[in-house]
Amino acid sequence: MNLDATCTQAQFGELVGISQPAVSDLLARSVIQPGAPAGVWLLDYCAHLREQAAGRGADGELAFQRSELARVSRERAEIKLALERKEYAPVALIEQVLATVGRSIAGSLEALPGSLHKRRPALTPEDLKIVQIEVSKACDLAVTASLANLDAAEEAAESDATEQDAEAILFEDVGAAG
Repeated sequence: MNLDATCTQAQFGELVGISQPAVSDLLARSVIQPGAPAGVWLLDYCAHLREQAAGRGADGELAFQRSELARVSRERAEIKLALERKEYAPVALIEQVLATVGRSIAGSLEALPGSLHKRRPALTPEDLKIVQIEVSKACDLAVTASLANLDAAEEAAESDATEQDAEAILFEDVGAAG
């Protein structure tokens, strides 16, 4: 075959070992250019194959898969190292610790109203009732301590901060206008 002359799709496919529809697909994707000599097609086709082999093909899928695999491997290694350094703990273990500490705190708080009554007999039953209500609220929070509650508390704190910022801006604007 004369590589300086143009050739048909079927001829080029036979030269490189692919089908005529595959050559047509190469033309459609502009890997090879219509009307170019067979030698140029061959060079362009080989360049395309090299790019694919290096993971830099037109779709970049191979390079993407390699980078994802490397990322996942790196993350696994980081987690393993953090676990070995005891910087991380399983969520279930953390929740067990929270529950145990919460129950312990609740037990201590429940004795508070009786202890206050013994130490300060001047406290009225209404005072002790107020203390008991607040202790009960604190006990409920302590007993139900979990990571989900922590997330909800953080969101509430962020929301409060945003509202306070908005109020501060509003008051600044009102003060400037007044």
